[in-house]
Order: sequence, then structure tokens, then C-alpha cells
Amino acid sequence: MKRLRLCLTLTLALLLITTSVASAGRNANPGILPPNSRVQGLTYGEWSARYWQDILAIPASENPAVGHYGPECYFERIGNVGLAVPTAGIAEIWCEVPAGMPLFVLVLASECSTLEPPPYYGGNEEDLRACALGYAPTNLHANVDGIALQDLSDYTVASPLFEFTLPEDNVYGLPPGTGQSVSYGTWLMLAPLSAGEHTISVGGTIPDVFDGALTYHVTVAPGE
Repeated sequence: MKRLRLCLTLTLALLLITTSVASAGRNANPGILPPNSRVQGLTYGEWSARYWQDILAIPASENPAVGHYGPECYFERIGNVGLAVPTAGIAEIWCEVPAGMPLFVLVLASECSTLEPPPYYGGNEEDLRACALGYAPTNLHANVDGIALQDLSDYTVASPLFEFTLPEDNVYGLPPGTGQSVSYGTWLMLAPLSAGEHTISVGGTIPDVFDGALTYHVTVAPGE
């Protein structure tokens, strides 16, 4: 697979994960941390870099981005934050989240690197950033429990330059190795959902590359 294309209220639980929120003005989407938030010390852009680092390091034979996922809605847990499972070619998934877990959800993003061939190649940070910004997501849409989220472009961020490692059996089908990358895309850091059933839907378009959506049917277990 060439590309991975691969959201009610902020509660006391967030304090337990050392979340620092530096927000200005009204949050248009209660339950979604503002785009200038820091969670466990990381910005949205830094979380996006961590997301790519972790997903690209998983062999294709086990990678959730190509359908290899279990009952959890997240493929990696960092502190108390779950990195939501991305999928390709699957429109709906049914999954579970423990009480008190924020979810970092990919709406739509792309990345360019020093390992991929053109047009996704860049030889330095400037080229990588220009490349990634050339695949800006459009037609963005997301909702949580049927409530449409607003101003999704505000959650579209560029990552810092980051290193990543491709294993032997990787989702890009490239030789293994370590490279550098920059990502550009739209992400949502969800505050912990209440116990029970929830639906999260996200999607959009990267012109000439991807057009689609994914719906998570989430079960949150009661807290102990």
C-alpha cells in the first residue's frame, strides 16, 4: 500500500494525563481539544509525527492500516493517549476504548519522506515540507455521535521534521531503512468519551490521491 490515509466534555481525567491546554477564545467543538493544546507535553503536530513513526514501524503483515487490527480502537497507547486505528478500504470498524482514554484520531493526512520515490520524495526539510503541503486535505468532515464538528481546517497541521524506520515487511513495499519525513493533515484529539456506545466519523479528500471516510463504532467500558 503506497499511502496511508488515512474526535464529550473535557473532564478531570485529562488532568491525570498531564494535559496542558493553552487555548484562546471559544472552542467550537466541545469534547475536542483545541488545536493549540498540548497533551502530555506534545502539540498536535508533534502527536502527528509520533503517529506516523509508530504506524510505519509496524510490519505490513500486522499493520492495522491494511486491516490487521484487534478489538481496540487504538493501535498504540502512549501514556494515556490512544492512537486511533487507521484503515484503508474499510468504511466501518467496531472497537473498544477504556474509560478515561483520549483518542488521537486521523481525519486525513499525507507525508513525504527521504525514502519514498517521487512525487513523495524530498531531499531535505524544506523540500519535504513543500511536498507534504502539496497534498492538502479538502472536503473535510467529521462528527461525534451525530454532531458535526466545525472549523476542521483549524485542526490541519504540519508536523516537525521527524525520523522513522521502515521494517523489512513494510506497508510501502520499500527497502527497509531509516529516513526523515514531514506530514501535513487533519487530526482530532478527543477528550475521554463517557461510558457506553459512541460513533465517530471522519473523512475528506486529497485531490487525485484519496477520497473516503471511516466510521468508528466505539464502546467505552465503565470506569472502575
